[in-house]
Amino acid sequence: MIRRPRIPAFAVLASIAVLHCFAGPLLAEKLQPATVQAWDRYLAWADAKVQRELSDPGRFLIEDSLPRAERLAIRRQVVAGSAVVRKMSGVVPAGARFEVPDGEIHHWWGCVLVPKVKLPSLLAFLKDYDHHAGRFTDVERSRLLWHEGDRYRFYFRLKRTKAIVTAYYNTEQECVYSDRGPGRVASRSNATKIAEIEGAGTPAEREMQPGDDRGFLWRLVSWWRFEETPQGVLVECESASLSRNIPMIVRILPGVASYIRSTPRESLESVLLSIRSHAPSH
Repeated sequence: MIRRPRIPAFAVLASIAVLHCFAGPLLAEKLQPATVQAWDRYLAWADAKVQRELSDPGRFLIEDSLPRAERLAIRRQVVAGSAVVRKMSGVVPAGARFEVPDGEIHHWWGCVLVPKVKLPSLLAFLKDYDHHAGRFTDVERSRLLWHEGDRYRFYFRLKRTKAIVTAYYNTEQECVYSDRGPGRVASRSNATKIAEIEGAGTPAEREMQPGDDRGFLWRLVSWWRFEETPQGVLVECESASLSRNIPMIVRILPGVASYIRSTPRESLESVLLSIRSHAPSH
């Protein structure tokens, strides 16, 4: 029998105490101009990367650029009903010096197969922003605010929970869809407002000033690609978000930092699996 190392009781208690502190206002963080500048620089690189890929006639999905063995392995997983999620790399140009002062960027890529559905039906489901609440785990409330052509603006009240930390947000987001040829559509979604909610669900509930909160989610952009296949629609999403950095006192405790950093990945996986589960079949 393999014996797993035991974490001393004092370390566990210290972790819990720090997490309670981290979950509260004592470690509030203000978004700094240098952090925003770093995010804007990274986002410009990410947007340029996506445009290069979508302009390449030889490929459409990120999966298309992977080695054949890797593509086949991913395809087997999604056909079996899983969502594949991986950390994104290759955005920062080679040789560029880049850091995010007082912040962290979380960039993940994921894909899923939505079986027995046609692309128009799936897109109609995704554009039904009035009814995303109840279909997606993170979305507590949803409402379409405005729509013109392929541009949609919508409201989401988000709830994100990890370990003992729960955060609520009022967000406004804008998504623009673009036709990329027969059976292919791409979109880009950008959160234009992210306001953390203090005292959620109580009479004292209020929006905190954006950028002057606990710093779990300051920016959020996602790039989507949809391709119809005989088996259904392949859905790919890149999600990039900006958060505060993790204080040293949290970083040195066993496993705590990994809890905080895993939330963007888990949220992406949850969204992809929710699309697979709730999208209408033809």
